[in-house]
Amino acid sequence: MRPILMLQALALMAMLLVSSWAQAQPQPPSRPLPQRGGDQTLFGRHLDQAVTLDAASRSLAAQRGAVAARSATVRSPIAGSPVVSGAWRTDTRGPREALQFDLEVGAPLWLPGQRSAFGNTVTTGVAEVEGQLTQRRLEIAGLLREYWWNAALAAREQQLARDRLATARDIARDVARRAEFGDIPPSDSLLAQNETLAAELALSEAEAALIAARATYATLTGGAEPDLPQEAPAPRRVQHPLLAAAQASLANAEAQARLVAATQRDNPELGLFGQSQSGNVTEQGVSLGLRLRVPLATEARNAPRRAAAEADITRATAVLAQQRRLVSAAVLAAEQALRAAEEATRLARQRLSVANQQLDTARRAFRAGETGIFDLYRVRQLQLEAAGAEARSAVQLGRARSRLNQALGYAPGI
Repeated sequence: MRPILMLQALALMAMLLVSSWAQAQPQPPSRPLPQRGGDQTLFGRHLDQAVTLDAASRSLAAQRGAVAARSATVRSPIAGSPVVSGAWRTDTRGPREALQFDLEVGAPLWLPGQRSAFGNTVTTGVAEVEGQLTQRRLEIAGLLREYWWNAALAAREQQLARDRLATARDIARDVARRAEFGDIPPSDSLLAQNETLAAELALSEAEAALIAARATYATLTGGAEPDLPQEAPAPRRVQHPLLAAAQASLANAEAQARLVAATQRDNPELGLFGQSQSGNVTEQGVSLGLRLRVPLATEARNAPRRAAAEADITRATAVLAQQRRLVSAAVLAAEQALRAAEEATRLARQRLSVANQQLDTARRAFRAGETGIFDLYRVRQLQLEAAGAEARSAVQLGRARSRLNQALGYAPGI
């Protein structure tokens, strides 16, 4: 049994040697993952909440951790998992006549340049997923902006409905007072009642629309209400998230191509083996040796890998060029829309100012008995249309500014 104990000791020493070698290797510093959050604006906090709840963002965060975990392979001194194999053999004369024990410890070796090339793929892979996370954050910011301005428009329309109802009730009181004095026929008071009921119905519908718009926003943020101020212009950015994600994808494709170039063959394997023979055999005792297995490079193996790597580079290059065109076009369109919204808002405010003056003059004339109720309601309808146009243009101006921020790639926390 002594030869068996010697082989067991040999295996234990080999495994301890591999383990101590792995622990003694210097570990390259890992690239820290960017932390989101820290934005002090209310929109930024709402965006953080929405990203936390977003399934795609959580999936990408998990994928980033999976890619970063491959750095453990880079830190390993061997290119894979070590292998321990053994064999026991006897002949037909019986186990006491002739015995042979074989034990081997082997491990794959790094090819020249393969380890650093693989490490680069880990770094670029993490950067690519981070770029996708940033891109997804910008997409959520776009949804949040649209839902916010939908809620803002619903709030303005609710306020307009409240103003309409208040004015309708004031006019109804004026009509009732003149009807008591006999200045107008009783049928005119029915017209005032009809307008008051229509204003109450419009207010009810506006309140329901506001509740729905706020609920949609709260669903995305996990309960946060859309009580946000008007968004300020975006600060200057160094790079658009879409371009950053496309460039990270191209860098990862190039790193994968360099890894393919560095691994023209499968990893060689180096093994340390021992053999023990006893009994009625030609050679007795324990022998030690090294075994090296080197696969050969073949075009059948390498050609598909090179073609796939080149295809990935071509795809990533085309996507980057396309994203540059799309970003430039989106920014140009958003700037033009903002200028148009500013002009429309200016005209709508002027129109509302004139309509308010007309309504004030018509109401005074109606109280003085200088005009009829139909003329008053015609002027009132013009004022309602002007107020609605001004409200919509104001919201559209804010939405245009937010869409320009979106086109520029700005989202708080990026």
